[in-house]
Amino acid sequence: MKDITLFKPIVLRSSLNDMTLSQKEIALDLLTNSKVLVPGKDGLKYVSIEDPKQVRPRYFIYGSEAVCYYRQSLGLPDVSITTICVDEILTAPDDYDTLYDILYLLNRVHMRNERIAKVTELGCPLVILWNEYRMLQGYVETLQDNNWCGHPIINSFDAPDLDKDAEPGKYKHYEKIRKSLVDIGYSLLDYQRLDDEAYDE
Repeated sequence: MKDITLFKPIVLRSSLNDMTLSQKEIALDLLTNSKVLVPGKDGLKYVSIEDPKQVRPRYFIYGSEAVCYYRQSLGLPDVSITTICVDEILTAPDDYDTLYDILYLLNRVHMRNERIAKVTELGCPLVILWNEYRMLQGYVETLQDNNWCGHPIINSFDAPDLDKDAEPGKYKHYEKIRKSLVDIGYSLLDYQRLDDEAYDE
């Protein structure tokens, strides 16, 4: 699998901890598409798209991309992720099971990233694009930390029951939480910053 160049920058929720409570609240509204960012002559405005009385602006920024602009307006450092270095990640796990889980999560990010590029080419309605970008953001969150939202992805399988009292040939159902990058001490954001520093040199 090649390195994944994300269709749009992704901001992880865990990277917003340097913001004040009110700033973080706005950032999370932007991430979930509850609000959009509208640039104007007087600066940036935050418009709720859930308000039926609100006229949708002609030009606006949404999702992680909006959070990038918002943080920039506050003078905060860029925490966006634009590339996922697959080779770097695949050399990090120590065991095959962890590698298998991380490959599974990487593939989900890759497929969603390819899909959002495809629906953009097809000129799909904006609401579909919003949803695809939101799901891509969620998939990258899961790759970094499978338990980020309290509903981790489970690896479900049947295997021979190894209990000494079990009947021969009997299978037992197992469910295990898939390992993610946080389990191997790898951070997408740390790699991104190192990559940027190398580029600057």
